[in-house]
Amino acid sequence: MLVPVIIASVLTLMCVYGVITQKLIFTRHGLFWFGIMVFLANMISAVQTGGTGEAEMIMISTGLLYGLQAVLMYPFITHPFDNSNKAAYFAQKRIAICITSINGVIPVLHLLGFDLGIPDILPIYHGVIALLGVGMTIKFFQGSVVVK
Repeated sequence: MLVPVIIASVLTLMCVYGVITQKLIFTRHGLFWFGIMVFLANMISAVQTGGTGEAEMIMISTGLLYGLQAVLMYPFITHPFDNSNKAAYFAQKRIAICITSINGVIPVLHLLGFDLGIPDILPIYHGVIALLGVGMTIKFFQGSVVVK
């Protein structure tokens, strides 16, 4: 479990670096690869256990949520963002809220005492990403986000 934790550390730091330097391509790459990693880990675990019980369904559901995060943050095709376009601006708000919701569930469940079967440091990484999403959402609603 050490290698995935190290990879998650690097990807979380990449997201934080992207937000601090306002180079959103780093944030998008971090969220994309973070989503791919969690998606693959959960899907492989669900297939390896071979059951159709509650634990496997939770793994599959969680994997699909992080797969959605990867799709939303796909960093390889970028378009200039014009915040005067109300439809695009509204879509960006929705995406920020989705990313916050997806990553906010894991720390909340951990704080409530659920055994997630993951190392204790990983909910912290999810919490950091969720807080970045909260900050981005607040900036969107204040109208202070300008993406180049």
